[in-house]
Amino acid sequence: MLVKGDVKCLHCGYISGQWVGPSGAPLTFSGFTSERHAPPADPAAPIRCARCDGPVLLDDAGLVISSHRLRRIRRLREQIAALEARRNRAA
Repeated sequence: MLVKGDVKCLHCGYISGQWVGPSGAPLTFSGFTSERHAPPADPAAPIRCARCDGPVLLDDAGLVISSHRLRRIRRLREQIAALEARRNRAA
């Protein structure tokens, strides 16, 4: 399950950017996007605050649902409805 949220500093409260990644994973630069923060050479490096270099947390985290997954769910629901309609006609 993927989550998305703001990367917020624990010391100064500054929001450095947004992060998308698996639930429970450490905050690394591999899923980080920011206009103000240049990524380091190592994408597995932990994220620090762009302003004070303090520790960060994921704030306002929410689930990410991709459009591909939503289309697949809709197709499956349509197929189930069609099967049920066939069964009802046959009965």
